[in-house]
Amino acid sequence: MINQLNSKRAELKGVKDEIARLRKNRDDIVSTLKQLKDRRLELLNRIKELIDRVRKYRELMKMINDLVGGKPVDKDKLKELIDKLEFEHEISPTDPEKEWEFFRTIQQLERELNAAEVLSRIKEYISRDSQEIEKMRKERMELGQQMRDLYSNALANIKAQIQELRKKRESIVNEIIQLKSKRDSLKARRDELKKAILSKSAEIKELRARLRELNDELNKYQLLLAAARKSKNLAIKRQEEARIKEELRRRAEEGLQKLMRGGERVSLNDLLGLESDEDNEK
Repeated sequence: MINQLNSKRAELKGVKDEIARLRKNRDDIVSTLKQLKDRRLELLNRIKELIDRVRKYRELMKMINDLVGGKPVDKDKLKELIDKLEFEHEISPTDPEKEWEFFRTIQQLERELNAAEVLSRIKEYISRDSQEIEKMRKERMELGQQMRDLYSNALANIKAQIQELRKKRESIVNEIIQLKSKRDSLKARRDELKKAILSKSAEIKELRARLRELNDELNKYQLLLAAARKSKNLAIKRQEEARIKEELRRRAEEGLQKLMRGGERVSLNDLLGLESDEDNEK
């Protein structure tokens, strides 16, 4: 019983240790899932910011295009045209009216050139942000797949193992409870038997003492019986002998009954030693 209990306790400890290990793995996976979720949310917020910024860039491009008449602007051609006009202005005689026309033209071309440079930078910004948006969207998709894999495979498997081990733990605990109940029952029974044995031992000791007393009395009566046989009055002697024998038988029977109740079995003649006496009488 003790070995069974110790074996079940060791098995229970092993199950508890395995549950603790799986819980640690489960918590690690949950922590990883939380980190991945936080990262996906961070990417989503960043994507929204970039999409809003790209939208504003596009609105700004539309405004600039409207300012320049909606026609495509070539920065290199504008620079070339401005350089050509400035060169012609330097080598050609001009009057005040042509001078004023020249400055107005140059000013307009410079505005268009600035607009073209701004548009070029805006296009670069839009391209850069669009690439970043696409990259982050791809990362979010990969993170989402990673989360699904972790949940569907690793986490679900660990949860199933923990559930099975919990059932096993409960079964072992019930077995231990039953074994403890049996142990306690056997211990109570052992204590009862021990108490009964001690009680019987005391009774047997008492009966043995009483048997010694009976043997002493028997010896006395046998001496009296021998003296009675020598009496001149044979009839009286035999009557006395019969009475003594009856008394001895009665006392011996009482002693025998007590011994039998105590669990010890002996014959009446062996107890009193009468058989040898009767044989002598014959």
